[in-house]
Amino acid sequence: MTLFQRALCAGALLAAAGAAHAQNFVGAGVGIVPKYPGAKDYRIAPVPLINYSNGMFFASSIDGFPGIGLRANLGNDLSAGVRLGVNLGRPEDRAPILRGLEDIDAHANYGAFIAWTPGRFRATLSYTQATKGYGGTANLGASYAIWQQGPHRVTAGGGLEWGNSDYMQTWFGVTPSQAARSEAGLRPYQPSSGLSGGSVFASWSYRINERWGAVTTLGVRSLIGDAKDSPVVESATRAFGMVGVTYAF
Repeated sequence: MTLFQRALCAGALLAAAGAAHAQNFVGAGVGIVPKYPGAKDYRIAPVPLINYSNGMFFASSIDGFPGIGLRANLGNDLSAGVRLGVNLGRPEDRAPILRGLEDIDAHANYGAFIAWTPGRFRATLSYTQATKGYGGTANLGASYAIWQQGPHRVTAGGGLEWGNSDYMQTWFGVTPSQAARSEAGLRPYQPSSGLSGGSVFASWSYRINERWGAVTTLGVRSLIGDAKDSPVVESATRAFGMVGVTYAF
C-alpha cells in the first residue's frame, strides 16, 4: 500500500476502535487516494479495516494492508512489538509518467514499533523494512480523540515518514537505464535518504449498535525533501479520504 493509504487506514482504525468499544473488529471501506505517491490523478481503492488481538498476537491493517505481529505491554501505557506485512507495489502502467520505469513488485515487509497510549492520546514510532531491496521507512505518528459524545467520536492526527536511500530510490528515483526507457522522457534522479512525507487527518466514527459502526476519514498528505523534487512527482500535496463500516466481536 502507498503512504497515502497507510495514513488513511491509521486514521480510520483509530476512530473505529473508539467507536466499537471493543478491541476486535473487522470491516471494509472504499477510499479515494492518488494513483501513486506524487500522482495528480486519483483512483478508488478498497480499504480493509481489521483490528484483532489475542494475548500477544495481533492482526491489523493500520499500515494499509492486513499484517500480523506480536505485541508486549511494557507498563505505563507503553507497548512494543514486531510486525510482518505486505506491500502491493506500484505497476508502471498505473500512470503514463511511470511507463518505462518497471514495476515495483508486490513484496513482504517486516518491522518493529513502540506505542504510547495514555487515555485519548496515541503516539507511535515504527520502522518497516521491505524485502527485495526496496528499502525501509521510519514513521512517527500521533493522534487524539478530540470529541466523544454518545455514539460519536472524532479523532485528529498526523505523521511524518523518513525513508532510507533504497526506499527513496525505489519510489522516487530514476536510474539512467530507466530514464533511457522512459516514455515521458524523465531525467535520471538519485534521491538521498531523508524525510519523505507528512500527513494530517481527521476521522469521524459512529456506533450504530453494539456490533456495527461507520467511519469516515479525510486528510492531506504532502511529499517533502528529495521525494517532492522527484521527476515522477506530478503533485506533491494531495487529499485522501474513505468511508467504511465495521463489525465488532
